[in-house]
Amino acid sequence: MERLNVFALILNYNSANETIELFKNLEEQNYKFLNILVIDNHSSNSDLIKLKENVPSKNLFLNKNNSGYAAGNNIGVDIALRQKADYIWILNPDIRITFYSLPILLNTIIEDKTLAAVGPRIIHRHNRAKIFSDGELLRMDEKCSTSQKNFNKDVSEIPGNVDYGIDYINGSSILLNCKAIREIGNFPEEYFLYFEETDWCFRARQNNWRLAINTNAIVYNLTSVKKSLFHYYFMRNKLIFCKKYHPDFSKVKNYYLKSLIRELLNRFKGKYFRPFYKSRIKGFISGILFTTFKI
Repeated sequence: MERLNVFALILNYNSANETIELFKNLEEQNYKFLNILVIDNHSSNSDLIKLKENVPSKNLFLNKNNSGYAAGNNIGVDIALRQKADYIWILNPDIRITFYSLPILLNTIIEDKTLAAVGPRIIHRHNRAKIFSDGELLRMDEKCSTSQKNFNKDVSEIPGNVDYGIDYINGSSILLNCKAIREIGNFPEEYFLYFEETDWCFRARQNNWRLAINTNAIVYNLTSVKKSLFHYYFMRNKLIFCKKYHPDFSKVKNYYLKSLIRELLNRFKGKYFRPFYKSRIKGFISGILFTTFKI
């Protein structure tokens, strides 16, 4: 395994404390084959000062603008490919790993040459008895529904295995096969935030690659309350994704249009009104027009 050339990419945007902790977490494992690269997506000056004080310059790339999840990570992907990487591990700053996380993922993807990517079991950092995700599911129905496999189930109830029954891998921790990247291409940059990994994994499967989760590989993440940015981009990007791949985009568009109208009518009737309605309306319009609004 020491002959392998593996890159770990951490994309930072105003999350220096989490990023530094993850960087140290990776360094502590003392993997001889691992190169760690932090890409900063034009964070604040105070965030940059922290990064520069704690991450060596050889491990740090400073982007001149915040170009989103895909474009930021693609910078690291391109650097890794130029340096003849075999595999690239993309990690969100809030992820924490164990010594066995990466070796298990590597063994899985090395043993199965059909895998474009493999992911771990993700467990809540503050409730380690509960699963956050054992892979992601996608239904090409009128909602274009997405869900996390085994979400909030007890870790003890679901034994570890290699699971091919997933549709895409959560972008917070995904190990990519560089052969697949060279064939399929980098992450699509039109989304900015959310659905990039969904799109990439979808294209991988279209090109006869497979995906898997090895639930024996464990990482831990933080969960947070979803705010306006999430509701805007998730609605926008779901529609953009469905425009590209859904067999009947009009059904998806009509479903969400009717849903938003029902929400508005419920507000007038004094019934329950979901928060962040304006963000979803803006996301809907942006997705239909393939544009971006300020949030």
